[in-house]
Amino acid sequence: MSFYLMLIGSVLVFSGIGFFIFIMLYFGVTKKKYETIVSGYLSRALPMPDVYTVFYHGGFFTSFLLVRFMRQVLLGKKIGPGKKGYRLPAESYDYFNTLPNELIVWIKKYYMLHIIELSIIISGSLFILLDSLLRAVVPGYAAYSG
Repeated sequence: MSFYLMLIGSVLVFSGIGFFIFIMLYFGVTKKKYETIVSGYLSRALPMPDVYTVFYHGGFFTSFLLVRFMRQVLLGKKIGPGKKGYRLPAESYDYFNTLPNELIVWIKKYYMLHIIELSIIISGSLFILLDSLLRAVVPGYAAYSG
C-alpha cells in the first residue's frame, strides 16, 4: 500500500509539473492576447490596484494572478480579499464585457489550465503526505509496501 500511495503521488506531482511546462509554452504562444487585454485596460486609464500592475510586469510567473483579477472583473465580482473587497468603476466592468469573444475565451481557458495544474500537484502532494503520515503513525506500515 505504501508503495502505491507514493507512486500515485509522485506520478501526479510530476504530471502537474509537466502540465506547468505546457502552460508556460501556451503562455509564450498566446502572450500577445494577454498584453492586448492589459495594455487596452491601462491605456483607458481605468483603475487597477497597484499589486496587479506589479503582477503585469512579472511576466508568466505572476500572470495567473492578473488573469484571476481579469476573470473577477469579467464576472462582475468585487476585487480584493474576502467580503471587504471593493467594486471598480462601471467602466472597468464594461471594458471586459466589450472584449472580443476570442479574448474572453482566452481568459477563461488560461485560468482553468492553472486551476487544473494546481489541482493535480496538490492532490499528488496529499497522496505523498498521507503515505508519510501513515509511515510515521502506523507501526509496520512500511512493511506492507507493494
